Amino acid sequence: MIVFVLLCVVLGVTLLSCVSDVRALHIPNWHSIVIVGAFAAAFALSPESFGKWWIHVGALGFFFIVTYLMFMAGMMGGGDSKLGSALALWVGLKGMIVFIFWMALVGGIIGGLSLWMKKKKPFKSPPAGSWMAAVQEGKNAIPYGVAISFGAWMALLHTGLITHQLDELFKIIH
Repeated sequence: MIVFVLLCVVLGVTLLSCVSDVRALHIPNWHSIVIVGAFAAAFALSPESFGKWWIHVGALGFFFIVTYLMFMAGMMGGGDSKLGSALALWVGLKGMIVFIFWMALVGGIIGGLSLWMKKKKPFKSPPAGSWMAAVQEGKNAIPYGVAISFGAWMALLHTGLITHQLDELFKIIH
């Protein structure tokens, strides 16, 4: 039951990250800290829900190295790298391909939408500092936290963590 609650906290924080990224192109560090802390607590309380610890730490390390290099090349924001790395801890290596696939697909869709907004300028007066304002001012900006979060949600469904936790919850209720 506690893993389910912590998983809900993580999903809630990813929603906050999406909103923050769209509104201000910024993902606060505390979002990633909460996600990592929730994983540590969930794993400590129910290691059987996750499998071997190194599969999750390996996913975090892999994701962090790749996205850190992307950050250094100016291809990704630091908040995106930290958020994705924290979520990779939950996803594990088992869900990494699904995570990356959905993240790339949704990121591409948002990138296409950014290009369209940059060209068409559909919003009369978007909120200052927002993603919409940035692209309409001619900047290249993508709230990649949305793509990262969606990719993680799909990977968590794929790995069975969400469905397993729901099954456990229903057993308790009945």
